[in-house]
Amino acid sequence: MNFTEQRRQQFLTEEYYQNAHDFYIEDIDFWKESDAFEDDQYNCGEDRRWTLITNDYLFLLYLSYTAGHAIEEMIPWFEKVIEGYEKQAEALAVFHNSNKPSIITEIGQMLSIIGLAYLLGRRDLLPRIITLINGENGGRLIEDAITSRFLRFNDSNHPLIAVGDGALYNPAYHLDWCKVIDNTNDDENKKNAITYLDEYLSDWYQMNKHELWYNSHLEPAEELRYSGSWAFEAAALVYLVDLADGAL
Repeated sequence: MNFTEQRRQQFLTEEYYQNAHDFYIEDIDFWKESDAFEDDQYNCGEDRRWTLITNDYLFLLYLSYTAGHAIEEMIPWFEKVIEGYEKQAEALAVFHNSNKPSIITEIGQMLSIIGLAYLLGRRDLLPRIITLINGENGGRLIEDAITSRFLRFNDSNHPLIAVGDGALYNPAYHLDWCKVIDNTNDDENKKNAITYLDEYLSDWYQMNKHELWYNSHLEPAEELRYSGSWAFEAAALVYLVDLADGAL
């Protein structure tokens, strides 16, 4: 197939893909070698370095998927994203002489990362992801009702957190997401789950209006900020409970 037939979103052109891919690869090399990062009382330099590198890895993962690459090609990028988050946590722990803190602290980011772990067949990474969410030794309760329910698909013994508890609580996400998960127990309820998931997806793009990628497909190509917009958590849920997604 040619690029246009292979791509998964119509906004991505082959020229843009190549320019963005090359730029972010070079950017990663630059940040790894840069001596511009120094620890001081206001900033952990190594944390900043690995924040930038991890964001680049995540961009390349999304870009590759949007370009239509095989699913198997996403896995190495995903591994690098998780390693990058861990490097941030290690840097902050050294800087503050503390346990490794929470790194994945925003609900959209968290759901996407958990969803990708399921979709890419990397459930083995979920214990590391949970540490990145809650901090080393569970030092801070970041999880909430949504994320705890999502993680229980992998481990039925994972603690279930009540609606309203945890640091991530966001009514916009909770309104339909918890209803979806709570209606996946049997075939009859799954019909309701699809209805709730459809409602969730209808609001999904607007719920993410504060994300850096929001409306990036409308920006000039030279900005190189567009990498695709994907509700990976919704795809993961459809996959996990075998929902009939044809109506979505």
